[in-house]
Amino acid sequence: MATKKQLEKKLQELTDSLDAVPTEFKADIQKEIDETQAELAKLGAPASMPQAPQGSSQFLQSMMSTLSAVMASSSNSGADTPQVREIIKDYLNVDKVKLSELDQSVLDEIKKNQEIILQIPAFSKEIVVSQATANIPNFYQIIDDVIAGNNVYLIGEAGGGKTYTAEQIAKALGREYVTLNCSQYTSPLEILGGQSVEGFKQGKLIDCWKNGKILIMDEMPKLDPNTAGLFNDALAKSSKTKPNSEAKINSANTEEPPIERSNNFAIIATGNIYPNEPPAPQYRGNNQQDLSLLDRFSGSVYYTEFDRKTDEITTRFKFLYDFLVGNYYEYISAKANNQSLPTPRGLRTVIESINAKNLALVSYRTNISFRVAFEYELVRAIAKRKGLPVIENGKTLASTFKSYMVAFRSSQDTVNQLMNATKYTDKYINNLVEDNIDLILSGKDGFLSSLNPILEKSASGTFERYADFYVAETKIEK
Repeated sequence: MATKKQLEKKLQELTDSLDAVPTEFKADIQKEIDETQAELAKLGAPASMPQAPQGSSQFLQSMMSTLSAVMASSSNSGADTPQVREIIKDYLNVDKVKLSELDQSVLDEIKKNQEIILQIPAFSKEIVVSQATANIPNFYQIIDDVIAGNNVYLIGEAGGGKTYTAEQIAKALGREYVTLNCSQYTSPLEILGGQSVEGFKQGKLIDCWKNGKILIMDEMPKLDPNTAGLFNDALAKSSKTKPNSEAKINSANTEEPPIERSNNFAIIATGNIYPNEPPAPQYRGNNQQDLSLLDRFSGSVYYTEFDRKTDEITTRFKFLYDFLVGNYYEYISAKANNQSLPTPRGLRTVIESINAKNLALVSYRTNISFRVAFEYELVRAIAKRKGLPVIENGKTLASTFKSYMVAFRSSQDTVNQLMNATKYTDKYINNLVEDNIDLILSGKDGFLSSLNPILEKSASGTFERYADFYVAETKIEK
């Protein structure tokens, strides 16, 4: 319970802010003023003993009884906030709250945010991860593979979350990871080590093998096939079916004896194609690899695909999800099941329907890029409502779409198809942005209703963050 002094201070602050807030928020401020005045009025009367509501749990009855006893013995109007907190703390140290005593809404919230404990068979390994991480496709299988020492290969389209998945696996296992960005220019020096202008340099493969790290071979098929062969010995000896003492490889240091494998070593490779396939047109930088390399990943190859929840998180706003993703998942499902295809809606779905993926994709990175552009417009709108000077020629959603369309400049027919299907003209995009900014700035309820379902219950604090964004004042000298 707040003290009289605290309530008087709060009332003064609310009254002072009433004239400064936008019109749409005045009613909320006035309501809080009335409630604060009512609380002050109650303090003018003798304090009554707190009573537990009818039908309360045994825990609540006991708690209220304790508070009543303290208030009855107090010479003032009652226990202040610090006293109440101390009473509750002392009580809970003895009598723990039972699940049966919690409100269902609290139980639902706990269930939504609870951690998941993975019991790994045969390896006695307990791993705690968030539900968001556990929803990564094939997450459980990849965990098993890494613990067993199986080499994992993740295949998927650009921007589909392959590297992100590998990093989350390493974090879930509590292991350090090292990323090797593979290309035709990746050298033996970077892999095994050797003499450099700065002296002897330890290779990334040797570092991970010796020190128990996970090596992420990002875009493995881009390696020159001869360079890729440098991994064969380690890939062949990574499995835990052999003891560490029997799994040794050589570094580039001729004076160093064969190195025993650390128990925590693992390799996760990523790529856009199956390594022994000729590269597709959109992935010309890949090289067809030797079958012996692929065999070392046998049984642990996973295709990573776009995920609806990740799309919702990265686009954040409902209108952006519809703009960029649309009915992609329904379209792909119908296509896979030889059903009649729905009319494509959303940029990614339209690109899929006109077979233009060799020119551009709507990846998670694309989602974030478009979302940030819209958020710039949102922040400028907030600044203008505060009367701040704003330069209007900054980044916008419409300008971001124009920049994205540069990817299709080699095929005017594709541009025409895409524009006819989406109708994404400057006027359409600007109206879309204006409507959603109005919705968001109508208040916190409007903001929450603008979000994708997965974010509605967890992103209320973001509304205040937008209001606090700094908008620089720009002066142009004549």
